[in-house]
Amino acid sequence: MAERSRTAETGSATGSDDIIAGNVSKYIVLPAAYSGQPKKGHLIFDACFESGNLGRVDHVTEFEYDLFIRPDTCNPRFRVWFNFTVENVKESQRVIFNVVNFSKTKSLYRDGMAPMVKSTSRPKWQRIPSKNVYYYRCPDHRKNYVMSFAFCFDREDDTYQFAYCYPYTYTRLQHYLDTLQRRNMDYFCRELLGLSVQKRRLDLLTITSPEDKTDLENSVMQKKIKIPKLSLNHIEEAGEVTDYGEEDVELRHSKRQDGRKQSEGTHKSIEAVVARLEKQNGMSLSNTSSPEEAFMETTEGMNNMDDAVVPRILYEELLRSYQQQQEEMRHIQQELERTRRQLVQQAKKLKEYGALVSEMKELRDLNRRLQDVLLLRLGSGPAIEVEKVKPESIEPEPEVQKTFNEEANTSTYYPAPVPVMDKYILENGKVHLGSGIWVDEEKWHQLQVTQGDSKYTKNLAVMIWGTDVLKNRSVTGVATKKKKDAVPKPPLSPHKLSIVRECLYDRIAQETVDETEIAQRLSKVNKYICEKIMDINKSCKNEERREIAKYNLQ
Repeated sequence: MAERSRTAETGSATGSDDIIAGNVSKYIVLPAAYSGQPKKGHLIFDACFESGNLGRVDHVTEFEYDLFIRPDTCNPRFRVWFNFTVENVKESQRVIFNVVNFSKTKSLYRDGMAPMVKSTSRPKWQRIPSKNVYYYRCPDHRKNYVMSFAFCFDREDDTYQFAYCYPYTYTRLQHYLDTLQRRNMDYFCRELLGLSVQKRRLDLLTITSPEDKTDLENSVMQKKIKIPKLSLNHIEEAGEVTDYGEEDVELRHSKRQDGRKQSEGTHKSIEAVVARLEKQNGMSLSNTSSPEEAFMETTEGMNNMDDAVVPRILYEELLRSYQQQQEEMRHIQQELERTRRQLVQQAKKLKEYGALVSEMKELRDLNRRLQDVLLLRLGSGPAIEVEKVKPESIEPEPEVQKTFNEEANTSTYYPAPVPVMDKYILENGKVHLGSGIWVDEEKWHQLQVTQGDSKYTKNLAVMIWGTDVLKNRSVTGVATKKKKDAVPKPPLSPHKLSIVRECLYDRIAQETVDETEIAQRLSKVNKYICEKIMDINKSCKNEERREIAKYNLQ
């Protein structure tokens, strides 16, 4: 099918697929009206190597090239595969390659697939970003589908190779098959089926279980399942004596013309076998000591019968059933082994995760203690001298200092489940909560026995800010949307809010280690403080109303 392509010299439709005779070999693409030696940026295309495919290149503009791929051997209708190299590039040179004679209307390039690329300095295949790949119907090429992709060359000395997908050459396949054949595996068989048009091997591979039909028969016989020897009426009449294999061949490959007679004879033979079995069972049950002996005698009597015939189809059905059961058992064993390995891996991961969580909690606890000591050293504590702090609470131990250095590189950490009172410094009847915030020791002990997160948070907020500050503040500093004329109040101090959250976190950590539950309960801190501010304002308004009512009554 003729395709329309533009050349740099004339810009007219002069190209067709008939011109494509072979792969391009070190083909230099020069712009129009240029004569002389090629310069850097004049691309050189090559596809003369194994699995290469590029039949023609047309120069459209300085940045755009039309590529024509060769069709499949002896089938010019199919044109999909391409594999070629580009060299003599300039650094930061941007190009657009248009593969204009694709034969497929539907392609995975529509669904995010992208061509492969590698270079001499980066020999590993990589995909071009899918955002730079376009698959569309082009009106300039008889409305055929065109795959275009943009690319930027970044190294001048490299040779770049582009392919439809990961190449797998004929030489690599033959090398792999030769390796398998040299291993002499009993379940692998390689045969030459024929040669291609280009005199290449067409291999027939057979991969199957090493157990053949004879082994299966032996295993059946070991289980005391005896099958009478087949006898064919027309063979006996002709006086022919054949072995088991010849009977099998004739049963599989010959067309019997006396099918009706054979089926009638087989039916009568089966009836004779059934009658003989019933007779033998009735006579032998009284003389034999066990059902197994009776069965063995019955089968021996069947072997001595001249007219007893068992259909081959029953025997083959037994073989198929046995093989299917073996295959199912093999699959079940493989699934059990896979499940066992997964469970072992999950157990290892859970063990590692538990150890990691415990270590991170200890690190955070040590970090908090060190922060409190550093704040005391810097004099951030209210009305307390650094000299009054006990030496053992100021000087960090070597292990604590080492832990602090490791904690500086950690983005997340968790507190260790230690008693709450051990994490805060007591001095002169006050408790240091961190960041220079001190509360009364007696009130702090009363707070620890408070029930519920809501009541605990509200009482802690009153201890830190006081009711006079809380009634004139808000948590976020944003005016409420319920009232049109609402005036925003100053927000609460962020560092004090963080102290409230940390105290509540320490309290919750004593009750549970579930991080999801802890995060859910901590998310309600702002809500509790808002409720406390509303309660304070409401009580203040009620007090004003009572004063006004009392004044009016007087």
